[in-house]
Amino acid sequence: MVVEFAAEPVSRGSTAHGLSAPTVGLAGSILVGLAAGLVLQAWTVAFLGRLGGEALYVRSVYTPIGYLALAVTEGLVVAAQVSAGRAASSGRHREALKSVPTFLAAGGSLLLLQAAVVAVAPGAVLAVLGVASDEQRPVMVFIVATAVSSAVGLIPYLGAGVLRGLGFTGAAAWLGVAFTVLSIAGMTVLHWATGLGVLAVPIGGLPATVLVGAATAIVLRRKGLGWPVLRGDRQAAGEVWKLGAPVAATFLLLSVATLGYLTVLQSAGPTEVAGFSLGQMASSLVMVVALAIGSGAAIAVTLTPGENRRGISLAGLTTTLRLSLPPYLVIGAGVFLFRGEIAGALTSDRATAAVTAEYFAWTGPTLALFGGTLALLTYLEQIGRAGLAFTLNAVYFALMVAAAFLIPGQVTSGDLARLTAAGNLLGFVSLWFSARFLIRRG
Repeated sequence: MVVEFAAEPVSRGSTAHGLSAPTVGLAGSILVGLAAGLVLQAWTVAFLGRLGGEALYVRSVYTPIGYLALAVTEGLVVAAQVSAGRAASSGRHREALKSVPTFLAAGGSLLLLQAAVVAVAPGAVLAVLGVASDEQRPVMVFIVATAVSSAVGLIPYLGAGVLRGLGFTGAAAWLGVAFTVLSIAGMTVLHWATGLGVLAVPIGGLPATVLVGAATAIVLRRKGLGWPVLRGDRQAAGEVWKLGAPVAATFLLLSVATLGYLTVLQSAGPTEVAGFSLGQMASSLVMVVALAIGSGAAIAVTLTPGENRRGISLAGLTTTLRLSLPPYLVIGAGVFLFRGEIAGALTSDRATAAVTAEYFAWTGPTLALFGGTLALLTYLEQIGRAGLAFTLNAVYFALMVAAAFLIPGQVTSGDLARLTAAGNLLGFVSLWFSARFLIRRG
């Protein structure tokens, strides 16, 4: 059994209209799963905050390395989703798990290599991160434990990606909700029973990984999928490179761009840095809507039968844009109109709140374009054009960071906010026309 969506082959307009309803349904389920992930992230930060400053310090030091683990995981999840969708659309539904062993081997090897490098040479790695020698052991143990936990966690994550690729987004979403609930319970109980502290985060999440991993396997089996042969697969290795690697590289690109902005802003003082960072963090919270819409449209397009794949892909691009702009027009208006109240709710420091409010004053009016851009990029990644999405992202961020360094005089958060607003406009327009042109060319 596989979910399929009918499409009218008469024109792109009719096809786009036919894709809207399934995209909305799929996006709604995906949004539930993404929201569950946000809840888990927010709760984890709050949990570490209650443990004290040392726990938050360990977490902050881990963040640059955490981007590597996140990049590996997200890249492989997208590869699993696209691979499963392609298998289903070509009548090979039972083979949707065929590439998963290769994905697991690739991701697990990278994450375990990260753990091994930090465990064997902690001094060299942690010195680069600016960790003092007397603080290196707890940071090293946390990094190793988190890397190992992330390697084990690939099993339910990849399984959920396969389910989404086959159109079973509701099942994937509820498994995500279950993972969040069980992870929170595991961390809380483990810390309460043992006083383990910061290590309760990676270790306390392991029972959730095992339980949800087993549940995912049962769901996949009930959907009629055959178990894959546990051996390497050349085609799957190609999918890792063509589908997973560009997505992983995009996550690393985002971290490099953020570092570039903060470097430019550093001399403006801690208040400007904190206000700008808070504005960026708040903007990232509303990204889930665009991610859900782009992903939903990509799944709908992949599972839509028809010989004219180029036309269906173009129709999906139009559907993505049509569905992503309205919610972000509302969100952007709210951010702009209530920027002072939102900034005040995010921080009690008035000076920082003022900087954040100014950031919202410039970026709020263009938030619809930001949301449309993100949805379109997500769509491109998940219809198998991850390389194209990465190239467009790389050009955009290279120009943006270069422009930030070229701003004359002392750069403030307001300068970067204005640059971001201009970038939202120019990025959206260039992406829309570039994506349409390149899809038409095939």
